[in-house]
Amino acid sequence: MAVEKEIIVAVEFGSSKIRGVAGCKNIDGSVQVLDIEQVDARHCIRKGVVYNIDKTVMCLKHIVDKMENALDMRVRKVFVGIGGQSLRAKKNTVSRQFATKTVVSQELVDSLLKTNRNTVYAGYEILEVVPQEYHVGLDTTVDPVGVLSSQIDGTYLNIIAKTEIKEYILKCVEAVGLDVAGMFVAPMALAGCVLTDTEKRSGCALVDFGYGTTTVAVYKGNLLRHLAVIPLGGNNITQDLCSLQIDEDEAEGLKMKYGSAYSDLSSEELAKNLLVNNGRTIEERLLVDIVEAREEEILSNVAAQIRNSGYQDKLLAGIVISGAASNVKNLDKAASVRLHPDKTRFARIVPFALQAVHAEQVVKDGSLNTLLALMNEGNQNCVEPKVVVKEEVPEEVVEEKEIPQTAPNFVPVEETHKEVYEREEPKNKGGIWKKFKEKLVDLTKTVTEE
Repeated sequence: MAVEKEIIVAVEFGSSKIRGVAGCKNIDGSVQVLDIEQVDARHCIRKGVVYNIDKTVMCLKHIVDKMENALDMRVRKVFVGIGGQSLRAKKNTVSRQFATKTVVSQELVDSLLKTNRNTVYAGYEILEVVPQEYHVGLDTTVDPVGVLSSQIDGTYLNIIAKTEIKEYILKCVEAVGLDVAGMFVAPMALAGCVLTDTEKRSGCALVDFGYGTTTVAVYKGNLLRHLAVIPLGGNNITQDLCSLQIDEDEAEGLKMKYGSAYSDLSSEELAKNLLVNNGRTIEERLLVDIVEAREEEILSNVAAQIRNSGYQDKLLAGIVISGAASNVKNLDKAASVRLHPDKTRFARIVPFALQAVHAEQVVKDGSLNTLLALMNEGNQNCVEPKVVVKEEVPEEVVEEKEIPQTAPNFVPVEETHKEVYEREEPKNKGGIWKKFKEKLVDLTKTVTEE
């Protein structure tokens, strides 16, 4: 495949799967998905955090090899997302006072931002800073440049995560022989992709239901106002069902087929028994109650985070639900009862047009939203043509074949009688020819004497 367009490669380190995508952006705003690969990551990633580097490297190497074969190109670098349990938002305020009223300059604003970035959180690293607003005198503004005041207070939302999260991801990518083209805060990349401008301006909560975690991002006035990761996800429901002596894969299947995040059915309507492994049965009512109870716990934590944001009553656009674990039945009803949003919208797939080489790879269940959002954030080519090393072919050695001698009695037609005599003379010394010459000499002498 020749590199006609920039091919962007992105990797998502999820709690259940590590996924990789390669694609390119078209002029009309659509995205062409060239390949998507994924491997099971439950044995090396927990709650969105790498805990076994060796196994993660093996998984990533497997993905890269398959993508290179599909693209017939060499992957040189990747864009990655950072998420996980320790990811959170912290507000911070930086103040400056002046002896006299001073016009706020861009240099002063940059200085406030730099001071904020130097804020130390023990064991944590600042990944991203979102300026909120500036208090200049008695006024509040998002753009203080040019305002006359004797004091300025800048409020910032610092997105932080444990230091080792970024460090482990870098180690894994470098161990595969790749460079990191860019690192994004995964929930922010997702929000930038699936939320509309109206939703971010009017106010909404993006709730991403994942395998091991549930992420809540609150937007208002086009700015991120709150971010939190709840250490509960779809796998917690599956593990609850496994406590009934059910295999994990079977428990996952039963959850999706019979489970419900909200049920208003009576016990009589859920009275049938469900067949499970080894010929055993469990009551449908019991299964529904287990799923509903865990979903209620997750949504209660979501509601608490929305309250912590301080924008609970200001989210005119309601909530937007994403993620693979959002496919449990009646989740919209459960969210309506527990969260009381003005509106509820499911984001099953990214909003921009997708053109896929392999259409079956692009599933529309919310599981690919973050991965495709990371690719959409990418802005540089990540591949190069494969270098074909030609093997040196040794020069052909021509064996000198021994030319067989002509049989003594074989006389070619072209040869004259003289040549035949001359050729055979050395081979018949002492033979008939020699005797004939001796007699010829004797005869000559005799003729001469006479």
